[in-house]
Amino acid sequence: MNKITFLLLLSLLASLMSMAQPSPADVSIVIKKGVVNMGKKNNVAGDWTLTKAVKYLGTSARIREGVNRTHTYDEMGVVLFESTNNKVPSGNVSEIQVHFSMPEKNEVVPRSSFTGSLTVDKLSINSSTTLASIRKKLKGYSESKSYIDHSYRLAKNGIYFYFQFNSSETQLVKVSFGKDRRS
Repeated sequence: MNKITFLLLLSLLASLMSMAQPSPADVSIVIKKGVVNMGKKNNVAGDWTLTKAVKYLGTSARIREGVNRTHTYDEMGVVLFESTNNKVPSGNVSEIQVHFSMPEKNEVVPRSSFTGSLTVDKLSINSSTTLASIRKKLKGYSESKSYIDHSYRLAKNGIYFYFQFNSSETQLVKVSFGKDRRS
């Protein structure tokens, strides 16, 4: 094999590895001051385009058409909601969900729990995160009524969050977030 062929193969291998999706435990979502980074410096909230999220997460395991088009990453515990216009996908993310447990099975809920890292400001969030710690650590966030029981809506810097707990409010089930259109 000559030098040029070897360099081309090495370059192709490097390109393929850069496009590979992260392992579930390595998924990193950091939200700070209105910036939603998936991985390093991949600000999804800049324009909320689906391509930025998919660039990091890779090809989704399942796509479901409906009011929104959902992209479910079964092994990662993540769901992307893509808004539609007259049933045509817009290419924009309207909401991202991180599932810590699956209390109900349906066509959208991932098959596995989120095992990566989710950080909002300096609060590291996992299934054991309590509502009291969320309120304490996310001071300055406005809290408003949620649309379902055991779910709490907070917003700041153009991003809303829904923190949904189990019925006894002892375990965080999922966190949903997206562009806050109320502000």
